[in-house]
Amino acid sequence: MHRAVLDASSWTAEVPKSVSGLQGSCIVIPCSFNYPEPEEKPSEFTGIWFKDTHDTIYHPDSSNIIKDYRGRTELVGYLRQKNCSLRIDPLHHSDKGPFHFRVEIKDQNKYSYIHDTVSIAVSSPDPPSLSVREEVKVGEEVFASCSVSHSCPSDSPLLTWSHSGTPSVQSQQLTNGQWKVTSSLTFTPSITDHNQSLVCTVAFRVGKPVKSLRTLNVKYINERTSHYDHFSRHSRAELQDVS
Repeated sequence: MHRAVLDASSWTAEVPKSVSGLQGSCIVIPCSFNYPEPEEKPSEFTGIWFKDTHDTIYHPDSSNIIKDYRGRTELVGYLRQKNCSLRIDPLHHSDKGPFHFRVEIKDQNKYSYIHDTVSIAVSSPDPPSLSVREEVKVGEEVFASCSVSHSCPSDSPLLTWSHSGTPSVQSQQLTNGQWKVTSSLTFTPSITDHNQSLVCTVAFRVGKPVKSLRTLNVKYINERTSHYDHFSRHSRAELQDVS
């Protein structure tokens, strides 16, 4: 990340050097800025974003925006709070940048932060990170977790499980314009779950879903020894006979 000390007496900005996003999804470029404090409190700010040196990709007057970005960009930061964050939706493969921010303060001054540029890496989704215990026991509650990172906080990916149970979802903001969504599943394995796949599937707004899986290794209580055993052909047959 470009880190400039946000000195109240200078024109400084802070943006990531690069952010990652999925084609067809949205992306938010985090941005903060500062400027020399004037004697009179500014009455109005105008925020503008450029691609390369002169192509306007965001302007409050949409007629100033180049055709390819018109209707796709939005300033989501509040300029009076020195937040210049930009949203692009949907993200195109050609949206690589570099981009930079410019502020114009009414009746005072204006500045382009041309040395604080950000680029976008348009990528494909990675499989989710899935964790569950290597061995689980029949009738004993199990906790599994599945998480994936993304760049579109307003349209979070949907995580689903192949096994019934009680799911819960949490979202966490990371750095460099990334968020992480985590789905946790609490379930109780049965005999029929042994050697079956526990699958976590992630569906984004566009593109094919991605998934990760783990094979469940289920142990059961051997009534003869009162110990947990691994399943075998004989143990499965014995359990079926009992049932």
